[in-house]
Amino acid sequence: MPEQEVRRDSLVLLKLPFLSVWTLRGLSALGTQLLAFALSLQLYQTTGSLLDLGLLGLIQFVPGICFALPAGHLTDRYPPGRVAAAAQLLNVVAAIILLVPGLTGMSGAGPIFVAAVVIGVTRAFEHPVNTVLIPVVVDRLHVPAAVAWTMSVAKVAGLLGPVLAGLLYAIQPHLSYATALAPYILAAIAALGLPASSANPISSPLDMKSAFAGFSVIWHDRVLSGAMTLDLFAVLLGGATALLPAYALDILHVGASELGILRAAPAVGAVAMGFWLSRRPVTRHSGIILIGATCIFGLLTCAFGLSRDFMLSTFLLAGIGAADMVSIHIRSALVQLRTPPELRGRVGAVNGIFISSSNQIGAFESGLAASLLGPVPAVVLGGGGTIIAAIAIAVLFHPLRSADRPEG
Repeated sequence: MPEQEVRRDSLVLLKLPFLSVWTLRGLSALGTQLLAFALSLQLYQTTGSLLDLGLLGLIQFVPGICFALPAGHLTDRYPPGRVAAAAQLLNVVAAIILLVPGLTGMSGAGPIFVAAVVIGVTRAFEHPVNTVLIPVVVDRLHVPAAVAWTMSVAKVAGLLGPVLAGLLYAIQPHLSYATALAPYILAAIAALGLPASSANPISSPLDMKSAFAGFSVIWHDRVLSGAMTLDLFAVLLGGATALLPAYALDILHVGASELGILRAAPAVGAVAMGFWLSRRPVTRHSGIILIGATCIFGLLTCAFGLSRDFMLSTFLLAGIGAADMVSIHIRSALVQLRTPPELRGRVGAVNGIFISSSNQIGAFESGLAASLLGPVPAVVLGGGGTIIAAIAIAVLFHPLRSADRPEG
């Protein structure tokens, strides 16, 4: 079908049941942004430790890894909407764990780390559910545009959430946690109304062969394995967002409200790019565009690390978000279009492992490197490492470099 017709027909996405998936994604992302902002800033103000900011990512990584494969199996076995609703209710529990100390006058980092463990569990379910739901509610032709729409609403939440959280935190830290309850509860309600997968649900027990089926698909598809490896190293090395509280307070010398703007800046770039991609999804030269976007991500990260100006740092973060959005769009379309329907949950779980590994271990790596070298060298070296990794993966994974259409 001609590309212009694909763009025009993508407007059919603006109806049920896709709108329910879109709403679920946006509300869940908004709640997560409210929690993430407040708990990271509160932790840094409580302990003053860059290493603790890194440990926060590591603590979320461990349960995410432990529950990822069971989450993929459960999503293939049961209606994904029910699985998503259960995950949102766990997020409610995390918000309550963070809210109670503020209301009772308790202090300390303990509740923050406990809530981080719960959030790590719920994130294990995010990627399997997202991988399964979109191909269920939209035609295969519209999957790339649907990915862009859902990523865009998540990035809008990433824009609004930190700004709102910064304003609420400036008034009272526990207000961010209290406000997060509403989107999580509404997201659970939206999830309960979603249809079951059109594919035949699996009936096999959760054994090792079934759980690792997603790894087998990726191992034999060099395009998928290359794309996931690229994301793993890019975010592992180039993640600067874990250090934003330290950058805001110690380098740019701004407060909580400005930190909210910094945290929202990547979402501004991602939203703009996401809306562009929703009308003009990447349908050709997917591999080379993915590699190029990752190199731009690394270059902008280096520039952000060297910046001492608040406005320039904000613009650079927006550019980082736009480059990352291109990467997410292409990788998500590849996963959903190149995976057998009955295995989408488990392949999505493996994709989640790669993303969680890079995000959470990357946060730990950034915190550890910053504690040893200082935040500026840590970010600049990480951005340079991202560029080197992208070039190396382009050489090692020839099928990814040559990949054209997302569906293969």
